[in-house]
Amino acid sequence: MSRNQATLIYAAVFLLAATYSFPASAAEKLIVAVSTTKNAVEKYDNLPESAKSVPLSYKHLPPEIKTRCVASLMILKNALKLGGIDAQLNFKQTPNARREEDELIKGYAVVSSHLFNLSSIEHLKYKDKIYVSDPVIEDGEFEKGIFCLPGNHKVLNVRTIEDLKKAGKPLIGIHWSNECQTLNDMGINEIEKGPTKDCLFRMLKAGRADWIPLGFHNSKDLSVTRHGITLVPVKGIKFSLTESRHFIVSKQHPEGEKVFNALQIGIKKMRQDGLIKKMLTQGGFYCKATKDWKILNSKNFLAKNR
Repeated sequence: MSRNQATLIYAAVFLLAATYSFPASAAEKLIVAVSTTKNAVEKYDNLPESAKSVPLSYKHLPPEIKTRCVASLMILKNALKLGGIDAQLNFKQTPNARREEDELIKGYAVVSSHLFNLSSIEHLKYKDKIYVSDPVIEDGEFEKGIFCLPGNHKVLNVRTIEDLKKAGKPLIGIHWSNECQTLNDMGINEIEKGPTKDCLFRMLKAGRADWIPLGFHNSKDLSVTRHGITLVPVKGIKFSLTESRHFIVSKQHPEGEKVFNALQIGIKKMRQDGLIKKMLTQGGFYCKATKDWKILNSKNFLAKNR
């Protein structure tokens, strides 16, 4: 073998080594402080270890990922993995989503577990202290149903917005800005508010309001139960929220920029292969059972019912 041939072979081996010594699948192990609610932590902790393992597969998505809060957490964890961070989630519990934001702007946590609409994070208090991820849910994709107690036939018989206005008062969380704006746009302005979702269920049971706009769950009859209080949806109708939804990441936290960059890479990959849509569907953001229900605030439905 000539010296030139040996040099060429050595160069080729070196290039191969440089290419494959650090495979794309290798990810930096990192403890990631996540601000979230007690309910989300409990549901995540109840997952079997097999369902917490990432990266997730489109063809074999764990069936235990079936609620919105768990779907959000697993999208977060999976996106970080695809972006180069093998995250061990360290939860910072908060009573509601707004407190999640507060934990981030103080730098106590690095990323949210819930998905936020833009109007709730464009407040001056938050705007310059957080990174906002690319949309996980696009504008108009998140649909909610009209949920009430099983015996409330006035609400259960609603078919139009005018019916809904006459059926009683809605109840929403104090920080549900997108829901509030959407209901206002539908001409519903008298709205009761409560601090946490647990409180909302108790307030409805106590007669403080008549219905709650909730995301759909994958239970057999679409009912939702919290603390022994069961709510059911009005069959055949729903409405869509008018803003995209995003993860938010702290600029105050030392790992903020690294986590944000990894998250962006992962979200892009998951959207390209359809995994985000599949996880959101399985988690109840998109509900197959309500696919053909009428959207109350769609332009076509509004035009027909004026």
